[in-house]
Amino acid sequence: MRIRFADAVFDSDLRELSRNSQRVALTPKAYTLLEALIQARPQPLSRQSLTELLWPDTIVEQGNLHNLVSEIRQALGDDEHAIIRTVHRFGYAFDISGVADVTAQFAVMIGHEEILLRQGENTIGRDPKDEICLNAPEVSRHHARLVVDGDRVTLEDLGSKNGTFLGTVRLSSPVELRADDEFTVGTTKMRLHMSRDLPSTKTAT
Repeated sequence: MRIRFADAVFDSDLRELSRNSQRVALTPKAYTLLEALIQARPQPLSRQSLTELLWPDTIVEQGNLHNLVSEIRQALGDDEHAIIRTVHRFGYAFDISGVADVTAQFAVMIGHEEILLRQGENTIGRDPKDEICLNAPEVSRHHARLVVDGDRVTLEDLGSKNGTFLGTVRLSSPVELRADDEFTVGTTKMRLHMSRDLPSTKTAT
């Protein structure tokens, strides 16, 4: 499940929450709580059912659930409680207009290898910590990056020595890619692939 709301994207498959293309850290229980509320939308979930979900067979203070809700609200910038709504004397609901399913998934094709892109930043370079690591001498340590924001993908060169090219044009500023656009990092040719039902082969990590 991937949905976009306000300035955020929630991806249950990747267990990620991002805002403005930047990953947002949540504790595991806060993530589970948010996922449960999103799945139940627009119906509210009772405090009792949420407590049993988060702390099965354990007696906890009522304030623990409130603290998790506060953590989620802070992560989402939900100061007005417009996203996570308190249902008086009952529980909580995920309540926001304009929620859209984000079903498109993007991958980079390098030859016959398919690398699934994450929401947010995917760095390309020789550094093993880069999401897409290329063991090629003409590729800079941090050469370029692909930024996935919902259904949009932007390609940007990071000041590399040998350049990043869209077709035959060397990039001097970020450019939005379309499905099946071909680009070159150093001398490594790549193609952006978009699918509505993309199998998970290798994931950028």
